[in-house]
Amino acid sequence: MINKNETVVICEKPSQARNIRAAIGDNYGRIVAAQGHLLRLEMPEEINPAWRRWNYDILVPENRRFDYRPSDGGGKEARLREIESALRQAKSVIIATDCDREGEGIGRELLLYYKFEGEILRAMFSAEDKKTLTKAFNNLKPAAEYDRLYEAFYARAAVDKACNLTLTRVVTVRFKKPGAKGAIGVGRVMSPTLAIVCRRQKEIEAFETRPFYEITMNLTGERGKVAVHYRPKGAGRIYEESEARSLVAAAETWQGPLSVICEEKKAAPPKFFDLPTLQKEAGKKGFSASRTLEIAQSLYEKHKIITYPRAAVRSLPEVMIDEVQNLLDQVKTIPAFSAIPLEKPIIRKGRPGYFSDKALEGESHHALIPNLAVAEHFPVLYSRLDADHKALFDIITRSFLEAVADDHVFDQTTMTAEVSVADKKYSFSEIGKITRTPGWTDLFPKEVAPQKGKKVEKEVILAPIDNGDPMTSEGAKSALKKTTPPKPYGEGELINAMQNAWKFVENEEEKERLKMAKGIGTPATRDQIIENLKQKCFEIKRKKIYATNYGMRLYELLEANLPELVDPGATARMELFLDSIQLGQNTADDVFEQAIERLRNMVDQIQNSYRSTELTKNHPPSDKMIGFARRIAAEKKISLPPAALTDFAVCRLFIDNNVEPAPEDGSPSERQLGFARTLSEQTGEPIPEGALGSAEILSQWIDRVKSKAPPRMASEKQMVWVIKMVEEGMAAPDGYPDKVTAAAASAFLDKAFNRNQPNGG
Repeated sequence: MINKNETVVICEKPSQARNIRAAIGDNYGRIVAAQGHLLRLEMPEEINPAWRRWNYDILVPENRRFDYRPSDGGGKEARLREIESALRQAKSVIIATDCDREGEGIGRELLLYYKFEGEILRAMFSAEDKKTLTKAFNNLKPAAEYDRLYEAFYARAAVDKACNLTLTRVVTVRFKKPGAKGAIGVGRVMSPTLAIVCRRQKEIEAFETRPFYEITMNLTGERGKVAVHYRPKGAGRIYEESEARSLVAAAETWQGPLSVICEEKKAAPPKFFDLPTLQKEAGKKGFSASRTLEIAQSLYEKHKIITYPRAAVRSLPEVMIDEVQNLLDQVKTIPAFSAIPLEKPIIRKGRPGYFSDKALEGESHHALIPNLAVAEHFPVLYSRLDADHKALFDIITRSFLEAVADDHVFDQTTMTAEVSVADKKYSFSEIGKITRTPGWTDLFPKEVAPQKGKKVEKEVILAPIDNGDPMTSEGAKSALKKTTPPKPYGEGELINAMQNAWKFVENEEEKERLKMAKGIGTPATRDQIIENLKQKCFEIKRKKIYATNYGMRLYELLEANLPELVDPGATARMELFLDSIQLGQNTADDVFEQAIERLRNMVDQIQNSYRSTELTKNHPPSDKMIGFARRIAAEKKISLPPAALTDFAVCRLFIDNNVEPAPEDGSPSERQLGFARTLSEQTGEPIPEGALGSAEILSQWIDRVKSKAPPRMASEKQMVWVIKMVEEGMAAPDGYPDKVTAAAASAFLDKAFNRNQPNGG
């Protein structure tokens, strides 16, 4: 029995708390709201201070479990304090977050972080209307029944944390130009998204236009005339002029019966919007994916005029059927929609339909529609919207209205004539269409384009020819066409490709699992993935996405050295592993260990990778750096990697990994002592005895003595590169060719290498 004075209900977000409060009041205890994830998994340097230095380490805690830490900013600290205070006084907790893995994680991580030891119950619901919420709280379950759901959440979060951070560091250390700022970002969702755009771009660049022929034959008979066409897609096209000529000759003398098939057809309207389809549709009006989500979130949170926008499904719960008429009537109180010729909604039920509990199983949010809860205030709320907000609300409202409108019903007539050339038959055809009921396609005035759904053919009226009527050719002609390359992605189209990433996967099991997972990323994160890629990897031209030089080279680098990272199938494999946790076939620790083993293999691949596809050109280390590296190798009795003699990044990494950080007692580091000894040899100045025990005193001595050291001349290796660049047309550095200092050579080569980097490297 629930004692409401000793119980806390934890919700995922404030809007959810409001809905629950409206449905059940305080009958089940104090309701507190999170704000998405208030906690995060700890960062590498919080686990091990030595991990502040980037290298090839696998960033995994020794006990294989990440701890949680508070997230910063956005008012999250205050929400954490409120939840902590409520939990101190509670003996039981009801987790009332979204019903998916993320929702389970948001609730459980708080209880783990605050070490709550009381009773934990779970309210599971996929809609937030009063009826659904009341039923969920009347049927509370022990949280232990959903332990596997949490474990699947944790495994996904931990694997992403370890793999994404480790691989970002490894790829950055291995391939980034020395001295360049910023990391080379890679990730389970970001990298396949980059690959989708780059592969399309390569496909466009490699596309070779081919001429092909379409043939038209004009037929006549007792009941009238008709022009039929041979214009198949793909393999059936005619590419050879000789074949086209032969077919035209045969068509010019053709006689025979015409096949005529008449049938009534129906085109249902498109379903309600989820976020990806909204972003795709809004993209046609110039809204970026992130701007679409920003406005939609404002319409939801600030204006409260639409339902939750981050929807991943296009169906509504069946409990909402009784409310549709009222919502339709209230929408029509908005002047912009008052003249819509729709009086009674059409309800399409079942899984293939638009109202379907089956389609919502396991989902946290239904499709995106105008918000019935504030419907009586629609005219006032609508009048307060600016132009962009009105435009997006109009798109959402038109989608709702079309989805509950009549089918488009039409008569379709298909006329076909078979023409033979030698042993091959060619089907010439024409399709006629006469509308019987316009339905959803005629819901809005012609100046307002309807939402895109199933393709509806234009009205074509054919002569009243009966099936089998004899026809005679009055002539034929060919038209020369050209194949066209695929088009670049727009933002909405890229989100659609991410959602349907299963199309890029060959393995059937992975393909099906990726369909179930609805692609890579989530509706809430895809726009941000694209925004992040816009920083360096993507550029927008004429509302289309193109890979920058940097982005293309990064893709080529990953494709050559780490193909798993750009494969959408990796997400499918991850989902299959997470499924195995929920089915009890694996534990989160099992899945994590398997993922870390794959991570080790990927790190090895990167370490042993061929650098010809790197993002930046090879930069040689100085003689001084090589000498220091050799001294370290000799002192530690370890081998110096051969690449350290020619590759700055490899040499620097060797030094970083084998020189101890500065001691905490203030004494000099090994690196500082090595530099001081070299300086002492160059200048003849002895190192003061007191400086050997103090990093600060030694630093002061180094600063004073450096000015006395003769300028170091460029090394032979530096001069080889300097001469090469000068011969290629660069202005020579001071002292060229015999008196170039190491500093001048270094500055000259930095400029030369930077000039040759895509987007500055």
